[in-house]
Amino acid sequence: MTTGRLRGLRRKIVGLIGLGGIVLAILGGGITYMVEMERLDSLVERLARDQALHLIHALRGSQGATGAPTLATGGFLYLRVDAGDGSPTQEIRQGDMPTSARQRLDTLLSTADVEHSHLNFTDGGRTYMLLSFPLADTVGRFTGLYRVEEPLARELFRQVVWSVAGVFLIVVTSTLILIPLILGLERQVLHHARDAIEANLDALVTLGSAIAKRDSDTDAHNYRVTLYAIRLAESMGLGAERIRHLIRGAFLHDVGKIAIPDHILLKPGSLSPDEFEVMKSHVRHGVDIVAQSRWLAPAVEIIGGHHEKFDGSGYPQGLTGENIPLLARIFAIADVFDALTSIRPYKLAFPLELASNLLAEQRGRHFDPQLLDRFLDRANELYAHYGNGTDRDIRRELAVELKRYFG
Repeated sequence: MTTGRLRGLRRKIVGLIGLGGIVLAILGGGITYMVEMERLDSLVERLARDQALHLIHALRGSQGATGAPTLATGGFLYLRVDAGDGSPTQEIRQGDMPTSARQRLDTLLSTADVEHSHLNFTDGGRTYMLLSFPLADTVGRFTGLYRVEEPLARELFRQVVWSVAGVFLIVVTSTLILIPLILGLERQVLHHARDAIEANLDALVTLGSAIAKRDSDTDAHNYRVTLYAIRLAESMGLGAERIRHLIRGAFLHDVGKIAIPDHILLKPGSLSPDEFEVMKSHVRHGVDIVAQSRWLAPAVEIIGGHHEKFDGSGYPQGLTGENIPLLARIFAIADVFDALTSIRPYKLAFPLELASNLLAEQRGRHFDPQLLDRFLDRANELYAHYGNGTDRDIRRELAVELKRYFG
């Protein structure tokens, strides 16, 4: 994973923590609201029931007719006591009951099940409770409409608001505390990840250099081939992940040659058929070597395919056309171009025009025609930029690309 992707992961983690905090705040606030409303509902019911019991005693002690006008009913706008023993029903209905509340009461009395506990409703911004319970000392029942006093309603509402706000505050504060802690840990992870990436890249470059030395080649060849391949891949619209795989493969394409005996690898003349078969085995050895490393494994595409040819005459599998992995087709062009235009132990550098013509002759035979055309369109520009640079210049150019693609 590159440091750029880790930074993206950091933003994602912070976003998820923030989103989680919002969800928890909403969920916690909602649960708190329901719990508080249930608690306050029970409180109001107890208050109403206590008042109702006092009213029942007062009704029983009064000598007036049903609905005695001098009886103080407290918060009840309506009450009815059914004795259940044949005595007349006692009923009081306050005259200052709002019309809409009276209509709602009549509807509830005629349609609702008021035989158990209570029912709540609001009207005109006021809270009402229709309370019903059996009398403890008789078979009778009390039914009444209790209106919560405004000061009490405001206090109860304030308690709910403060409880919900408290939960929101706790969750939000915890989230705000958690985010810096997570970011601090993430910075440590990022630091270690950057060290790991740099160590991997150092190992990659060092291994590539060792392979080049083993094959009497130069670091500069590896660097230029990698840069040429990157530019061609970019022109074909490949993404960063694929180009990272390309870079790994470019450095390690001949890693399997460490398994080839010196008398074959370094033989100055032509190889015999048997010797060439041994030489070709470096592809298999290279694939086996990098397959053991998860970080290097993406290089397999180039290691296993860079000796294939578009017409099927290559090795080890004799793949044709687009059956050859794309990165291997890209690398093959860059590799041969730099081999032609560079000084090698066995030859002088070919002029750019001659090298381009030699590549063009292999269009559709060795090389993918579409990729080759795209490369030759930029060959002059690329050669001018990389072909004549010093080893130090090329190393610096490559360092920029490694930084860009691996963070």
